[in-house]
Amino acid sequence: MSGHAVPARKLAYRAKLEALLGEYKSALVLCVDNVGSNQMQTVRMALRGRAVMVLGKNTVMRKVMNDFAATNPEINALIPYMVGNIGLCFTNDNVKEIRDIILANKVPAAARVGALAPCDVFIPPGPTGLDPGQTGFFQALQIATKIVRGAIEIINKVHLIRDGEKVNPSHVSLLQKLDIRPFFYGIQVTHVYEGGSLYAASILDLSEADLLG
Repeated sequence: MSGHAVPARKLAYRAKLEALLGEYKSALVLCVDNVGSNQMQTVRMALRGRAVMVLGKNTVMRKVMNDFAATNPEINALIPYMVGNIGLCFTNDNVKEIRDIILANKVPAAARVGALAPCDVFIPPGPTGLDPGQTGFFQALQIATKIVRGAIEIINKVHLIRDGEKVNPSHVSLLQKLDIRPFFYGIQVTHVYEGGSLYAASILDLSEADLLG
Protein backbone atom coordinates (compact mmCIF):
# COMPACT_ATOMS: atom_id res chain seq x y z
CA MET A 1 0.00 0.00 0.00
CA SER A 2 1.51 3.34 -1.01
CA GLY A 3 1.91 6.26 1.39
CA HIS A 4 0.19 9.58 1.15
CA ALA A 5 1.11 11.60 -1.92
CA VAL A 6 2.99 14.83 -1.22
CA PRO A 7 0.91 17.83 -2.39
CA ALA A 8 2.24 19.49 -5.54
CA ARG A 9 2.46 22.81 -3.67
CA LYS A 10 4.89 21.33 -1.13
CA LEU A 11 6.97 19.72 -3.85
CA ALA A 12 7.17 23.04 -5.69
CA TYR A 13 8.20 24.84 -2.49
CA ARG A 14 10.91 22.26 -1.80
CA ALA A 15 12.25 22.55 -5.35
CA LYS A 16 12.27 26.35 -5.14
CA LEU A 17 14.07 26.46 -1.78
CA GLU A 18 16.66 23.88 -2.86
CA ALA A 19 17.31 25.84 -6.08
CA LEU A 20 17.82 29.07 -4.11
CA LEU A 21 20.15 27.38 -1.61
CA GLY A 22 22.27 26.19 -4.52
CA GLU A 23 22.17 29.39 -6.59
CA TYR A 24 22.91 32.09 -4.02
CA LYS A 25 26.01 32.52 -1.90
CA SER A 26 24.35 34.65 0.78
CA ALA A 27 21.11 34.58 2.74
CA LEU A 28 19.72 37.00 5.30
CA VAL A 29 17.65 35.50 8.12
CA LEU A 30 14.44 37.50 8.57
CA CYS A 31 11.99 37.91 11.44
CA VAL A 32 8.59 38.82 10.02
CA ASP A 33 6.54 39.36 13.20
CA ASN A 34 3.81 42.01 12.80
CA VAL A 35 4.46 42.32 9.05
CA GLY A 36 1.43 42.26 6.75
CA SER A 37 1.19 40.88 3.22
CA ASN A 38 1.04 44.34 1.60
CA GLN A 39 4.20 45.42 3.38
CA MET A 40 5.88 42.17 2.37
CA GLN A 41 4.97 42.80 -1.26
CA THR A 42 6.46 46.30 -1.08
CA VAL A 43 9.76 44.88 0.14
CA ARG A 44 9.76 42.22 -2.59
CA MET A 45 9.32 44.92 -5.21
CA ALA A 46 12.13 47.01 -3.71
CA LEU A 47 14.45 43.98 -3.88
CA ARG A 48 13.47 42.90 -7.40
CA GLY A 49 16.49 42.00 -9.51
CA ARG A 50 18.84 41.99 -6.52
CA ALA A 51 17.43 39.46 -4.04
CA VAL A 52 14.71 36.83 -3.60
CA MET A 53 12.67 36.58 -0.41
CA VAL A 54 11.16 33.26 0.70
CA LEU A 55 8.80 32.67 3.61
CA GLY A 56 7.38 29.43 4.95
CA LYS A 57 6.83 27.25 7.99
CA ASN A 58 10.08 26.90 9.88
CA THR A 59 9.53 23.15 10.22
CA VAL A 60 9.28 22.76 6.44
CA MET A 61 12.33 24.97 5.87
CA ARG A 62 14.38 22.94 8.36
CA LYS A 63 13.32 19.67 6.70
CA VAL A 64 14.36 20.90 3.25
CA MET A 65 17.66 22.20 4.61
CA ASN A 66 18.41 19.00 6.49
CA ASP A 67 17.96 17.00 3.29
CA PHE A 68 19.99 19.56 1.30
CA ALA A 69 22.79 19.38 3.89
CA ALA A 70 23.38 15.71 3.08
CA THR A 71 25.34 16.85 0.03
CA ASN A 72 25.96 20.46 1.10
CA PRO A 73 27.02 20.26 4.78
CA GLU A 74 27.91 23.96 4.98
CA ILE A 75 24.18 24.74 5.15
CA ASN A 76 24.08 23.18 8.64
CA ALA A 77 25.20 26.54 10.04
CA LEU A 78 21.86 28.04 9.01
CA ILE A 79 19.46 25.36 10.22
CA PRO A 80 19.41 26.21 13.98
CA TYR A 81 18.11 29.69 13.15
CA MET A 82 15.00 28.42 11.39
CA VAL A 83 12.74 29.09 14.38
CA GLY A 84 9.81 31.42 14.98
CA ASN A 85 8.09 33.50 12.32
CA ILE A 86 10.98 33.65 9.89
CA GLY A 87 11.99 33.97 6.27
CA LEU A 88 15.12 34.05 4.13
CA CYS A 89 16.33 36.63 1.65
CA PHE A 90 18.75 35.17 -0.89
CA THR A 91 21.23 37.37 -2.74
CA ASN A 92 24.55 37.49 -4.57
CA ASP A 93 24.58 41.26 -4.10
CA ASN A 94 26.06 43.43 -1.34
CA VAL A 95 24.41 42.08 1.82
CA LYS A 96 24.59 45.38 3.71
CA GLU A 97 22.79 47.22 0.91
CA ILE A 98 20.14 44.49 0.77
CA ARG A 99 19.73 44.63 4.56
CA ASP A 100 19.30 48.41 4.43
CA ILE A 101 16.60 48.15 1.74
CA ILE A 102 14.67 45.67 3.88
CA LEU A 103 14.93 47.77 7.05
CA ALA A 104 13.90 50.98 5.24
CA ASN A 105 10.43 49.59 4.55
CA LYS A 106 8.50 50.22 7.76
CA VAL A 107 4.89 51.19 8.40
CA PRO A 108 3.38 53.03 11.40
CA ALA A 109 1.32 50.85 13.71
CA ALA A 110 -0.99 51.41 16.64
CA ALA A 111 -0.10 50.09 20.07
CA ARG A 112 -1.80 46.82 21.05
CA VAL A 113 -2.61 45.65 24.57
CA GLY A 114 -0.15 42.98 25.71
CA ALA A 115 2.47 43.70 23.04
CA LEU A 116 6.04 44.51 24.07
CA ALA A 117 6.99 48.02 23.04
CA PRO A 118 9.81 47.97 20.44
CA CYS A 119 10.85 51.49 21.47
CA ASP A 120 10.21 54.26 24.01
CA VAL A 121 6.98 56.19 23.53
CA PHE A 122 6.73 59.87 24.48
CA ILE A 123 3.68 62.13 24.46
CA PRO A 124 4.65 65.67 23.50
CA PRO A 125 3.40 68.68 25.49
CA GLY A 126 0.76 70.85 23.90
CA PRO A 127 -2.91 70.89 22.91
CA THR A 128 -4.76 67.60 22.62
CA GLY A 129 -8.02 68.80 21.08
CA LEU A 130 -9.92 66.93 23.81
CA ASP A 131 -12.70 68.56 25.83
CA PRO A 132 -12.29 69.34 29.56
CA GLY A 133 -14.65 66.51 30.46
CA GLN A 134 -11.81 64.05 29.86
CA THR A 135 -9.44 65.65 32.38
CA GLY A 136 -10.02 62.79 34.83
CA PHE A 137 -8.56 60.31 32.36
CA PHE A 138 -5.26 62.21 32.34
CA GLN A 139 -5.31 62.59 36.12
CA ALA A 140 -5.63 58.81 36.48
CA LEU A 141 -2.46 58.45 34.41
CA GLN A 142 -0.75 61.17 36.49
CA ILE A 143 -0.34 63.38 33.44
CA ALA A 144 -0.38 67.10 34.29
CA THR A 145 -2.76 69.13 32.14
CA LYS A 146 -4.40 72.53 31.93
CA ILE A 147 -7.41 73.89 30.08
CA VAL A 148 -6.60 76.29 27.28
CA ARG A 149 -9.34 77.75 25.07
CA GLY A 150 -11.80 75.08 26.10
CA ALA A 151 -9.52 72.09 25.45
CA ILE A 152 -7.06 69.96 27.41
CA GLU A 153 -3.39 70.78 27.00
CA ILE A 154 -0.56 68.54 28.26
CA ILE A 155 1.94 70.58 30.28
CA ASN A 156 5.08 68.43 30.14
CA LYS A 157 6.55 65.79 27.85
CA VAL A 158 5.39 62.37 29.08
CA HIS A 159 7.42 59.15 28.92
CA LEU A 160 4.39 56.91 28.49
CA ILE A 161 5.91 53.52 27.58
CA ARG A 162 9.48 52.28 27.98
CA ASP A 163 11.28 50.13 25.44
CA GLY A 164 10.46 46.47 26.16
CA GLU A 165 7.56 47.31 28.50
CA LYS A 166 4.23 45.52 28.04
CA VAL A 167 1.56 47.82 26.62
CA ASN A 168 -1.49 48.08 28.89
CA PRO A 169 -5.10 49.18 28.19
CA SER A 170 -4.51 52.69 29.57
CA HIS A 171 -1.59 53.20 27.17
CA VAL A 172 -3.71 52.12 24.22
CA SER A 173 -6.70 54.23 25.25
CA LEU A 174 -4.60 57.40 25.58
CA LEU A 175 -2.78 56.87 22.30
CA GLN A 176 -6.09 56.30 20.53
CA LYS A 177 -7.56 59.49 22.02
CA LEU A 178 -4.53 61.43 20.79
CA ASP A 179 -4.51 59.62 17.42
CA ILE A 180 -0.90 58.54 17.90
CA ARG A 181 0.49 55.44 16.18
CA PRO A 182 3.79 55.16 18.05
CA PHE A 183 5.41 52.08 16.59
CA PHE A 184 6.91 51.26 13.25
CA TYR A 185 6.91 47.63 12.21
CA GLY A 186 8.99 46.08 9.49
CA ILE A 187 10.98 43.00 8.62
CA GLN A 188 13.93 42.52 10.94
CA VAL A 189 17.23 41.08 9.69
CA THR A 190 18.70 38.98 12.50
CA HIS A 191 21.59 37.05 10.91
CA VAL A 192 23.59 36.79 7.71
CA TYR A 193 24.73 33.52 6.13
CA GLU A 194 27.66 33.61 3.70
CA GLY A 195 29.37 30.53 2.33
CA GLY A 196 28.99 28.34 5.38
CA SER A 197 29.52 31.10 7.95
CA LEU A 198 26.77 32.75 9.93
CA TYR A 199 26.98 35.97 11.94
CA ALA A 200 24.71 38.54 13.59
CA ALA A 201 23.39 41.18 11.21
CA SER A 202 24.69 43.90 13.57
CA ILE A 203 28.21 43.04 12.33
CA LEU A 204 27.27 44.79 9.06
CA ASP A 205 27.30 48.13 10.93
CA LEU A 206 30.88 47.77 12.16
CA SER A 207 33.56 49.80 10.41
CA GLU A 208 36.87 48.36 9.24
CA ALA A 209 38.50 50.08 12.23
CA ASP A 210 36.05 48.33 14.58
CA LEU A 211 36.88 44.95 13.08
CA LEU A 212 40.67 45.53 13.21
CA GLY A 213 40.60 47.10 16.65
